[in-house]
Amino acid sequence: MPPLNSSQVPIIFAGVNGFLDKVPVNKVTEWEKDFISHVHSEHNDVLEEIRSKGVISKELEAKLRDICENHTKGFY
Repeated sequence: MPPLNSSQVPIIFAGVNGFLDKVPVNKVTEWEKDFISHVHSEHNDVLEEIRSKGVISKELEAKLRDICENHTKGFY
């Protein structure tokens, strides 16, 4: 299996940790596009850390949780 690119990691993180549970199924693709655009423009440091370290530290996990939570709240 090819390695994930750093943009895929926050999306998978959001799904695995329940942040998409309240997003209607027909809106998931829209949420994903909006989310990854947001992460690239506002949190590129997170993507760079994923690329450079290849692991999610406790600090990075906290950042990802905050980003996911705030984005999902603002999506509705």
